[in-house]
Amino acid sequence: MRKAIGILLSIITFYLVACSIKELEKYNEDFSGSWRSEVFNSPTQGDSARHYLDVDGKNSAFGYSCDAEKPHDGCLRYQSGKAKYNKANKGLQIGNSVEKIYRVDREPFINDQGKWEMVLDSISYFKY
Repeated sequence: MRKAIGILLSIITFYLVACSIKELEKYNEDFSGSWRSEVFNSPTQGDSARHYLDVDGKNSAFGYSCDAEKPHDGCLRYQSGKAKYNKANKGLQIGNSVEKIYRVDREPFINDQGKWEMVLDSISYFKY
């Protein structure tokens, strides 16, 4: 009996968690498009770098610490695939890898300068 209750609770938990995961653009279409961080000095890159995020259905991609002028070129980490959002923990996942889940601190908004901005893992990204 206890085993049956445990299995039932596991199934219910699975469905609750699965229901909170959505394709990013279906959750909020303002995420769609090309985003990048400000340029920063990267000792591991030996030069200026920035992060890039492209949200485009199955062709979404995230480039971590890439060439500052060439999107997704020379990145220290690169993930591609469908962008998914977990409403329960505000996690952004790119592709099937769970190696790195990004925290959405602030969803896309128009800032005081009239530019689209969002915040992931305490880093601001801007549409370009």
